[in-house]
Amino acid sequence: MGLSVAFFFIFSAGSFGKKPPPAPRPAAQTPAVPAPPVAVPAVAPAAGELPAGAPQVTAFSTLDSLLAELATKLRAGDFATVRKLTETAPQADERVKYLQHLLTNCGWRVATANPWTDAGAIATVSRRELKLEPAAPGSAAPSGAVAADFVRIQGEGWKVKTWRFDAALVAQAKAPAAASALTDAPDALETARTFFAGVLGHDFKTARSVTDATGVTHEKLAGLCIVLEEGGYKLSGNPPVKITAATEQSAWAIVKFRSELQNIENEMGLEMERTPSGEWRVRALNFSELLESFVKASGAGKAYYSPIVKSAKGGESIVLYFEFDHAELHPRALHQLDIIAGLLKTDAARKIKITGHSDAVGADDYNVRLSAARAKNVSERLLVLGVPATQIETKGFGSAAPLDADKRADGSDNPEGRSRNRRTEIYLDF
Repeated sequence: MGLSVAFFFIFSAGSFGKKPPPAPRPAAQTPAVPAPPVAVPAVAPAAGELPAGAPQVTAFSTLDSLLAELATKLRAGDFATVRKLTETAPQADERVKYLQHLLTNCGWRVATANPWTDAGAIATVSRRELKLEPAAPGSAAPSGAVAADFVRIQGEGWKVKTWRFDAALVAQAKAPAAASALTDAPDALETARTFFAGVLGHDFKTARSVTDATGVTHEKLAGLCIVLEEGGYKLSGNPPVKITAATEQSAWAIVKFRSELQNIENEMGLEMERTPSGEWRVRALNFSELLESFVKASGAGKAYYSPIVKSAKGGESIVLYFEFDHAELHPRALHQLDIIAGLLKTDAARKIKITGHSDAVGADDYNVRLSAARAKNVSERLLVLGVPATQIETKGFGSAAPLDADKRADGSDNPEGRSRNRRTEIYLDF
Protein backbone atom coordinates (compact mmCIF):
# COMPACT_ATOMS: atom_id res chain seq x y z
CA MET A 1 0.00 0.00 0.00
CA GLY A 2 2.90 2.34 0.77
CA LEU A 3 4.33 1.80 -2.74
CA SER A 4 0.95 2.67 -4.25
CA VAL A 5 0.84 5.96 -2.40
CA ALA A 6 4.40 6.77 -3.43
CA PHE A 7 3.72 6.08 -7.13
CA PHE A 8 0.61 8.29 -6.90
CA PHE A 9 2.59 11.32 -5.68
CA ILE A 10 5.43 10.74 -8.18
CA PHE A 11 3.19 10.61 -11.24
CA SER A 12 0.72 13.31 -10.13
CA ALA A 13 3.23 15.86 -8.77
CA GLY A 14 3.58 17.56 -12.10
CA SER A 15 -0.13 18.15 -12.39
CA PHE A 16 -0.57 20.23 -9.16
CA GLY A 17 -0.90 23.93 -9.93
CA LYS A 18 -1.79 23.41 -13.59
CA LYS A 19 -5.22 24.21 -15.00
CA PRO A 20 -7.18 21.18 -16.16
CA PRO A 21 -8.04 20.99 -19.87
CA PRO A 22 -11.51 22.34 -20.79
CA ALA A 23 -14.32 19.80 -20.68
CA PRO A 24 -15.88 18.88 -24.04
CA ARG A 25 -19.24 20.52 -24.89
CA PRO A 26 -22.20 18.21 -24.32
CA ALA A 27 -24.16 17.17 -27.36
CA ALA A 28 -27.42 19.05 -27.98
CA GLN A 29 -30.46 17.31 -26.49
CA THR A 30 -34.11 17.43 -27.39
CA PRO A 31 -36.17 18.75 -24.43
CA ALA A 32 -38.43 16.14 -22.83
CA VAL A 33 -42.18 16.55 -23.22
CA PRO A 34 -43.97 16.12 -19.84
CA ALA A 35 -46.50 13.33 -19.63
CA PRO A 36 -50.13 14.36 -19.12
CA PRO A 37 -51.21 14.37 -15.41
CA VAL A 38 -53.01 11.32 -14.13
CA ALA A 39 -56.16 12.07 -12.14
CA VAL A 40 -56.15 10.46 -8.69
CA PRO A 41 -59.57 10.20 -7.05
CA ALA A 42 -59.76 11.93 -3.62
CA VAL A 43 -60.49 9.64 -0.72
CA ALA A 44 -62.50 11.20 2.10
CA PRO A 45 -61.16 10.45 5.59
CA ALA A 46 -63.19 8.14 7.76
CA ALA A 47 -65.34 9.74 10.43
CA GLY A 48 -63.22 11.10 13.26
CA GLU A 49 -59.95 10.79 11.33
CA LEU A 50 -57.63 13.62 10.35
CA PRO A 51 -57.30 14.18 6.59
CA ALA A 52 -54.07 12.87 5.07
CA GLY A 53 -51.55 14.81 3.02
CA ALA A 54 -51.02 17.85 5.19
CA PRO A 55 -49.04 20.62 3.51
CA GLN A 56 -45.47 21.38 4.47
CA VAL A 57 -45.36 23.43 7.69
CA THR A 58 -42.81 26.18 8.11
CA ALA A 59 -41.20 27.14 11.40
CA PHE A 60 -42.62 30.11 13.31
CA SER A 61 -40.07 32.40 14.90
CA THR A 62 -42.70 34.29 16.94
CA LEU A 63 -45.65 33.08 18.94
CA ASP A 64 -47.92 35.73 17.41
CA SER A 65 -47.28 34.40 13.91
CA LEU A 66 -48.12 30.87 15.03
CA LEU A 67 -51.31 32.06 16.75
CA ALA A 68 -52.44 33.79 13.55
CA GLU A 69 -51.71 30.67 11.48
CA LEU A 70 -53.58 28.40 13.89
CA ALA A 71 -56.65 30.63 13.89
CA THR A 72 -56.66 30.62 10.07
CA LYS A 73 -56.29 26.83 9.81
CA LEU A 74 -58.91 26.14 12.47
CA ARG A 75 -61.43 28.39 10.72
CA ALA A 76 -60.68 26.61 7.44
CA GLY A 77 -61.04 23.16 9.01
CA ASP A 78 -57.44 22.26 8.17
CA PHE A 79 -56.85 20.01 11.17
CA ALA A 80 -54.03 18.13 9.45
CA THR A 81 -51.91 21.28 9.55
CA VAL A 82 -53.01 21.93 13.14
CA ARG A 83 -51.70 18.45 13.99
CA LYS A 84 -48.40 19.25 12.26
CA LEU A 85 -48.10 22.35 14.43
CA THR A 86 -48.64 20.28 17.58
CA GLU A 87 -45.78 18.42 19.22
CA THR A 88 -45.77 14.64 19.07
CA ALA A 89 -46.78 13.64 22.58
CA PRO A 90 -49.17 11.20 24.27
CA GLN A 91 -52.78 11.90 23.22
CA ALA A 92 -51.68 14.52 20.65
CA ASP A 93 -53.75 12.92 17.86
CA GLU A 94 -56.75 12.41 20.17
CA ARG A 95 -56.63 16.02 21.37
CA VAL A 96 -56.56 17.48 17.86
CA LYS A 97 -59.39 15.13 16.85
CA TYR A 98 -61.39 16.34 19.85
CA LEU A 99 -60.72 19.94 18.84
CA GLN A 100 -62.03 18.99 15.40
CA HIS A 101 -65.14 17.53 17.07
CA LEU A 102 -65.78 20.80 18.95
CA LEU A 103 -65.51 22.90 15.80
CA THR A 104 -67.35 20.50 13.50
CA ASN A 105 -70.14 18.85 15.49
CA CYS A 106 -70.98 21.20 18.37
CA GLY A 107 -72.15 24.35 16.60
CA TRP A 108 -69.13 26.44 17.61
CA ARG A 109 -66.44 28.27 15.67
CA VAL A 110 -63.28 30.20 16.41
CA ALA A 111 -64.15 33.78 17.39
CA THR A 112 -64.00 36.17 14.46
CA ALA A 113 -62.17 38.86 16.47
CA ASN A 114 -59.33 38.49 18.99
CA PRO A 115 -59.56 34.70 19.25
CA TRP A 116 -56.61 34.30 21.66
CA THR A 117 -56.31 35.47 25.28
CA ASP A 118 -53.06 35.44 27.23
CA ALA A 119 -53.70 32.96 30.07
CA GLY A 120 -50.24 33.17 31.65
CA ALA A 121 -47.11 31.06 31.70
CA ILE A 122 -45.48 28.22 33.58
CA ALA A 123 -41.70 28.66 33.32
CA THR A 124 -40.99 28.52 29.54
CA VAL A 125 -44.49 27.35 28.56
CA SER A 126 -46.94 30.06 27.39
CA ARG A 127 -50.67 29.40 27.66
CA ARG A 128 -53.37 30.98 25.52
CA GLU A 129 -57.12 30.48 25.67
CA LEU A 130 -58.92 29.99 22.36
CA LYS A 131 -62.22 31.85 22.29
CA LEU A 132 -65.10 29.91 20.76
CA GLU A 133 -68.45 31.40 19.82
CA PRO A 134 -71.76 30.03 18.45
CA ALA A 135 -71.53 29.32 14.74
CA ALA A 136 -75.15 30.38 14.20
CA PRO A 137 -77.48 32.86 15.91
CA GLY A 138 -79.37 31.32 18.80
CA SER A 139 -76.89 28.50 19.37
CA ALA A 140 -75.66 27.87 22.90
CA ALA A 141 -72.36 29.47 23.81
CA PRO A 142 -69.59 27.18 25.10
CA SER A 143 -69.60 26.91 28.90
CA GLY A 144 -65.92 26.11 29.20
CA ALA A 145 -62.61 26.95 27.65
CA VAL A 146 -60.14 25.49 25.17
CA ALA A 147 -56.52 26.37 25.87
CA ALA A 148 -53.19 25.62 24.25
CA ASP A 149 -49.75 25.47 25.81
CA PHE A 150 -46.93 26.69 23.55
CA VAL A 151 -43.20 26.04 23.66
CA ARG A 152 -40.27 27.24 21.60
CA ILE A 153 -38.20 24.34 20.28
CA GLN A 154 -34.59 24.82 19.25
CA GLY A 155 -34.34 24.73 15.46
CA GLU A 156 -38.10 24.36 14.99
CA GLY A 157 -39.56 27.57 16.37
CA TRP A 158 -42.87 27.80 18.24
CA LYS A 159 -45.22 24.81 18.42
CA VAL A 160 -48.26 23.71 20.38
CA LYS A 161 -47.15 21.56 23.31
CA THR A 162 -50.68 20.37 24.09
CA TRP A 163 -54.35 21.30 23.82
CA ARG A 164 -56.37 21.56 27.05
CA PHE A 165 -60.12 21.13 27.62
CA ASP A 166 -61.92 21.85 30.88
CA ALA A 167 -64.59 19.59 32.33
CA ALA A 168 -67.52 21.98 31.71
CA LEU A 169 -66.77 22.13 28.01
CA VAL A 170 -66.38 18.35 27.68
CA ALA A 171 -69.71 17.79 29.45
CA GLN A 172 -71.51 20.28 27.21
CA ALA A 173 -69.97 18.96 24.00
CA LYS A 174 -71.50 15.48 24.43
CA ALA A 175 -68.33 13.89 23.19
CA PRO A 176 -67.70 10.14 22.99
CA ALA A 177 -66.96 8.50 26.32
CA ALA A 178 -63.27 8.19 25.41
CA ALA A 179 -63.00 11.98 25.36
CA SER A 180 -63.45 12.15 29.14
CA ALA A 181 -59.82 11.08 29.41
CA LEU A 182 -58.87 14.38 27.73
CA THR A 183 -60.43 16.48 30.51
CA ASP A 184 -57.75 18.44 32.33
CA ALA A 185 -57.86 19.10 36.05
CA PRO A 186 -56.96 22.72 36.94
CA ASP A 187 -53.21 23.11 37.42
CA ALA A 188 -51.44 25.81 39.47
CA LEU A 189 -51.74 28.41 36.69
CA GLU A 190 -55.44 27.82 36.12
CA THR A 191 -56.07 27.89 39.89
CA ALA A 192 -54.34 31.28 40.17
CA ARG A 193 -56.45 32.67 37.32
CA THR A 194 -59.66 31.31 38.90
CA PHE A 195 -58.73 33.00 42.18
CA PHE A 196 -58.22 36.41 40.56
CA ALA A 197 -61.35 36.08 38.44
CA GLY A 198 -63.26 35.69 41.70
CA VAL A 199 -61.46 38.55 43.46
CA LEU A 200 -61.78 41.04 40.60
CA GLY A 201 -65.38 40.03 39.92
CA HIS A 202 -66.36 40.10 43.63
CA ASP A 203 -67.30 36.44 43.29
CA PHE A 204 -66.08 35.54 46.77
CA LYS A 205 -67.50 32.04 46.66
CA THR A 206 -65.29 31.23 43.67
CA ALA A 207 -62.24 32.91 45.24
CA ARG A 208 -62.80 31.01 48.48
CA SER A 209 -63.22 27.70 46.63
CA VAL A 210 -59.54 27.73 45.59
CA THR A 211 -57.97 29.10 48.80
CA ASP A 212 -56.71 27.56 51.99
CA ALA A 213 -58.73 29.44 54.63
CA THR A 214 -56.03 29.04 57.28
CA GLY A 215 -53.40 30.72 55.13
CA VAL A 216 -55.60 33.23 53.33
CA THR A 217 -57.73 34.80 56.04
CA HIS A 218 -61.02 36.56 55.36
CA GLU A 219 -59.33 39.82 56.39
CA LYS A 220 -56.51 39.40 53.91
CA LEU A 221 -58.89 38.42 51.12
CA ALA A 222 -61.13 41.42 51.84
CA GLY A 223 -58.10 43.73 51.99
CA LEU A 224 -56.88 42.54 48.60
CA CYS A 225 -60.36 43.00 47.10
CA ILE A 226 -60.54 46.56 48.44
CA VAL A 227 -57.08 47.53 47.15
CA LEU A 228 -57.72 46.14 43.67
CA GLU A 229 -61.23 47.61 43.44
CA GLU A 230 -60.52 51.10 44.74
CA GLY A 231 -57.13 51.30 43.07
CA GLY A 232 -58.65 50.47 39.68
CA TYR A 233 -56.23 47.57 39.16
CA LYS A 234 -56.65 45.09 36.32
CA LEU A 235 -54.52 42.13 35.31
CA SER A 236 -51.81 43.31 32.94
CA GLY A 237 -48.42 42.33 31.58
CA ASN A 238 -47.22 39.70 29.16
CA PRO A 239 -47.99 37.30 30.74
CA PRO A 240 -50.26 38.63 33.53
CA VAL A 241 -49.75 35.50 35.67
CA LYS A 242 -46.53 33.52 35.63
CA ILE A 243 -45.69 30.43 37.64
CA THR A 244 -42.02 31.11 38.35
CA ALA A 245 -41.26 27.90 40.22
CA ALA A 246 -43.17 24.71 40.77
CA THR A 247 -42.79 21.23 42.19
CA GLU A 248 -45.29 18.38 42.39
CA GLN A 249 -46.66 19.85 45.63
CA SER A 250 -45.93 23.62 45.63
CA ALA A 251 -45.94 26.54 43.21
CA TRP A 252 -45.10 30.24 43.32
CA ALA A 253 -46.56 32.88 41.02
CA ILE A 254 -45.97 36.53 40.14
CA VAL A 255 -49.13 38.43 39.19
CA LYS A 256 -48.92 41.78 37.38
CA PHE A 257 -51.44 44.62 37.54
CA ARG A 258 -51.93 48.03 36.02
CA SER A 259 -54.06 50.89 37.35
CA GLU A 260 -55.21 53.35 34.70
CA LEU A 261 -56.72 55.38 37.54
CA GLN A 262 -53.32 55.91 39.16
CA ASN A 263 -51.24 55.33 36.00
CA ILE A 264 -48.98 52.82 37.77
CA GLU A 265 -47.98 49.19 37.36
CA ASN A 266 -47.44 46.81 40.23
CA GLU A 267 -47.26 43.15 41.10
CA MET A 268 -47.90 40.71 43.92
CA GLY A 269 -46.91 37.19 44.88
CA LEU A 270 -49.00 34.06 45.25
CA GLU A 271 -48.06 30.80 46.94
CA MET A 272 -49.96 27.60 46.17
CA GLU A 273 -49.94 24.01 47.31
CA ARG A 274 -51.49 20.76 46.17
CA THR A 275 -53.89 19.05 48.55
CA PRO A 276 -53.71 15.30 49.27
CA SER A 277 -56.63 14.86 46.85
CA GLY A 278 -54.59 16.50 44.07
CA GLU A 279 -56.32 19.89 43.91
CA TRP A 280 -54.35 23.15 43.92
CA ARG A 281 -55.10 25.81 46.56
CA VAL A 282 -53.83 29.34 47.20
CA ARG A 283 -52.22 29.23 50.63
CA ALA A 284 -50.55 32.66 50.93
CA LEU A 285 -50.81 36.17 49.46
CA ASN A 286 -48.08 38.79 49.43
CA PHE A 287 -49.42 42.16 48.29
CA SER A 288 -47.45 44.41 50.64
CA GLU A 289 -45.86 46.32 47.75
CA LEU A 290 -49.25 46.75 46.09
CA LEU A 291 -50.74 47.93 49.39
CA GLU A 292 -47.88 50.35 50.07
CA SER A 293 -48.17 52.06 46.69
CA PHE A 294 -51.96 52.22 47.06
CA VAL A 295 -51.75 53.83 50.50
CA LYS A 296 -49.21 56.34 49.19
CA ALA A 297 -51.47 57.24 46.25
CA SER A 298 -54.46 57.57 48.60
CA GLY A 299 -52.69 59.75 51.16
CA ALA A 300 -54.60 62.96 50.49
CA GLY A 301 -57.60 63.75 52.67
CA LYS A 302 -58.60 64.25 56.27
CA ALA A 303 -58.70 60.52 57.15
CA TYR A 304 -55.77 58.13 57.00
CA TYR A 305 -56.37 55.19 54.70
CA SER A 306 -55.04 51.65 54.65
CA PRO A 307 -57.69 48.92 54.40
CA ILE A 308 -55.79 46.20 56.28
CA VAL A 309 -53.39 46.33 59.22
CA LYS A 310 -51.56 43.90 61.46
CA SER A 311 -53.59 43.28 64.58
CA ALA A 312 -52.09 43.48 68.07
CA LYS A 313 -53.75 40.12 68.71
CA GLY A 314 -52.02 38.59 65.71
CA GLY A 315 -53.20 38.26 62.13
CA GLU A 316 -54.89 41.12 60.28
CA SER A 317 -57.99 43.24 60.63
CA ILE A 318 -59.97 45.33 58.16
CA VAL A 319 -59.83 49.01 59.14
CA LEU A 320 -62.21 51.90 58.51
CA TYR A 321 -61.01 55.42 59.37
CA PHE A 322 -62.87 58.50 60.60
CA GLU A 323 -62.36 62.24 60.59
CA PHE A 324 -61.58 64.06 63.81
CA ASP A 325 -64.47 64.02 66.32
CA HIS A 326 -66.76 62.29 63.81
CA ALA A 327 -68.57 58.94 63.94
CA GLU A 328 -70.14 59.21 60.47
CA LEU A 329 -68.87 56.74 57.88
CA HIS A 330 -66.51 58.13 55.26
CA PRO A 331 -67.68 57.50 51.64
CA ARG A 332 -64.62 55.28 51.24
CA ALA A 333 -65.69 53.24 54.28
CA LEU A 334 -69.13 52.71 52.75
CA HIS A 335 -67.53 51.12 49.71
CA GLN A 336 -65.32 48.93 51.87
CA LEU A 337 -68.36 47.65 53.75
CA ASP A 338 -70.05 46.65 50.49
CA ILE A 339 -67.11 44.34 49.80
CA ILE A 340 -66.99 43.00 53.37
CA ALA A 341 -70.74 42.26 53.35
CA GLY A 342 -70.36 40.29 50.12
CA LEU A 343 -67.58 38.25 51.66
CA LEU A 344 -69.56 37.59 54.86
CA LYS A 345 -72.49 36.23 52.85
CA THR A 346 -70.30 33.31 51.74
CA ASP A 347 -70.23 32.06 55.35
CA ALA A 348 -73.44 32.79 57.26
CA ALA A 349 -72.17 30.97 60.35
CA ARG A 350 -69.17 33.23 60.82
CA LYS A 351 -69.36 35.94 63.45
CA ILE A 352 -67.47 39.20 63.24
CA LYS A 353 -66.18 41.56 65.89
CA ILE A 354 -66.16 45.34 65.34
CA THR A 355 -64.05 47.43 67.69
CA GLY A 356 -64.22 51.24 67.78
CA HIS A 357 -61.22 53.46 68.61
CA SER A 358 -60.31 57.13 68.97
CA ASP A 359 -57.24 59.31 69.37
CA ALA A 360 -56.30 60.63 72.83
CA VAL A 361 -57.64 64.16 72.37
CA GLY A 362 -60.49 64.81 74.84
CA ALA A 363 -61.79 63.13 77.98
CA ASP A 364 -61.60 59.35 78.27
CA ASP A 365 -65.35 58.82 78.80
CA TYR A 366 -66.14 60.97 75.73
CA ASN A 367 -63.68 59.00 73.59
CA VAL A 368 -65.20 55.69 74.74
CA ARG A 369 -68.67 56.90 73.69
CA LEU A 370 -67.28 58.22 70.37
CA SER A 371 -65.51 54.95 69.60
CA ALA A 372 -68.65 52.94 70.47
CA ALA A 373 -70.69 55.15 68.12
CA ARG A 374 -68.20 54.47 65.33
CA ALA A 375 -68.50 50.71 65.85
CA LYS A 376 -72.30 50.97 66.01
CA ASN A 377 -72.49 52.88 62.71
CA VAL A 378 -70.39 50.21 61.01
CA SER A 379 -72.65 47.51 62.43
CA GLU A 380 -75.82 49.27 61.27
CA ARG A 381 -74.45 49.64 57.76
CA LEU A 382 -73.71 45.91 57.60
CA LEU A 383 -77.27 45.19 58.74
CA VAL A 384 -78.59 47.31 55.86
CA LEU A 385 -76.37 45.29 53.50
CA GLY A 386 -77.98 42.04 54.65
CA VAL A 387 -75.56 40.76 57.31
CA PRO A 388 -77.62 39.21 60.15
CA ALA A 389 -77.40 40.92 63.55
CA THR A 390 -76.51 37.55 65.11
CA GLN A 391 -73.18 37.64 63.25
CA ILE A 392 -72.08 41.00 64.68
CA GLU A 393 -70.47 41.97 67.99
CA THR A 394 -69.35 45.56 68.74
CA LYS A 395 -67.28 47.27 71.44
CA GLY A 396 -65.75 50.73 71.97
CA PHE A 397 -62.22 51.05 73.38
CA GLY A 398 -61.74 54.82 73.28
CA SER A 399 -58.01 55.65 73.04
CA ALA A 400 -56.87 52.54 74.94
CA ALA A 401 -55.58 50.58 71.90
CA PRO A 402 -53.74 52.98 69.56
CA LEU A 403 -52.13 51.87 66.31
CA ASP A 404 -49.69 54.80 66.45
CA ALA A 405 -48.47 57.41 68.91
CA ASP A 406 -50.62 60.51 69.36
CA LYS A 407 -47.49 62.53 70.20
CA ARG A 408 -43.96 62.48 68.87
CA ALA A 409 -40.93 61.73 71.02
CA ASP A 410 -40.39 65.46 71.66
CA GLY A 411 -43.95 65.83 72.99
CA SER A 412 -45.33 67.61 69.92
CA ASP A 413 -48.60 66.64 68.25
CA ASN A 414 -48.51 63.74 65.74
CA PRO A 415 -51.47 64.35 63.35
CA GLU A 416 -50.79 61.30 61.18
CA GLY A 417 -50.56 59.03 64.21
CA ARG A 418 -53.84 60.39 65.57
CA SER A 419 -55.54 59.89 62.18
CA ARG A 420 -54.55 56.21 62.25
CA ASN A 421 -56.08 55.85 65.70
CA ARG A 422 -59.49 57.23 64.69
CA ARG A 423 -60.83 53.95 63.35
CA THR A 424 -62.90 50.80 63.65
CA GLU A 425 -61.33 47.39 63.17
CA ILE A 426 -63.28 44.44 61.80
CA TYR A 427 -62.14 40.94 62.76
CA LEU A 428 -63.56 38.32 60.45
CA ASP A 429 -61.59 35.37 61.85
CA PHE A 430 -61.67 35.17 65.65
